[in-house]
Amino acid sequence: MFPYIDLFGNKLGMFPLCTGIALLAITLSVRFQLKKISQEPDLENKIMIAIPLSMLSGVFTAYLSDVIFRGGWKALTMPWGFGLTFYGWLTGCIIFYLVYGKVCRIKPSLLFDLFLPAFSLAQALGRIGCFCGGCCYGLPSACLGVEFPPGSLPYQRYGNTPLIPVQLIESVSLLAIFLILFQKVPFHKRAAWYLILMPAERFLLEFLRGDNRGDIGGFHQLSPAQMLSVVFLFAGVISLYGKRQRHNTALP
Repeated sequence: MFPYIDLFGNKLGMFPLCTGIALLAITLSVRFQLKKISQEPDLENKIMIAIPLSMLSGVFTAYLSDVIFRGGWKALTMPWGFGLTFYGWLTGCIIFYLVYGKVCRIKPSLLFDLFLPAFSLAQALGRIGCFCGGCCYGLPSACLGVEFPPGSLPYQRYGNTPLIPVQLIESVSLLAIFLILFQKVPFHKRAAWYLILMPAERFLLEFLRGDNRGDIGGFHQLSPAQMLSVVFLFAGVISLYGKRQRHNTALP
């Protein structure tokens, strides 16, 4: 665990630093892909404007979802002291792209294929920040584990018991997904495959998590992230099937 770095005599949190780098990675990835598929300055400008706006939309729903999952609906009256959930953030971004696409006359599918695959790289960087900050920690492990220092969230729950470094495992998994999407998957199928691969790995890794995952409607057998993983995975399968059907229909 490495929560802070010293920068010119000032402490800088590793989690916000990794988050900032992750947002920069999204911007650069979208910019790079956009230059390859479009030479329309007006379209490029509209999509670049969408980057900060979609991030703000995602932060709002990310915080709101954590309030609901861990605090319940009653917590909406005093929504203080909660964190962010990735699926809440992803949901907010998707809603924004749907609305923004309609308002600016941009195909939402184009926005999805530009942004969603880039999220895998951003997630990979963000999970490093989680590990350094001591959140999203794993279960106790007898053979493979990391001890967190006194004062950290994992130490408050498990003491000096070694825990599975699930944050780093997920970071590596997401980096692999990013490479697969950008090297093996055609551009117009990347969002669909992202919604298949990312939720699948998240569903499995949730079984290794040792922090408070919250619940939906008092259902504790699966975490909220696992239930949402199933929803997003099916959305990806349906999207991929729809793309194949449209392709077959277009054939002479």
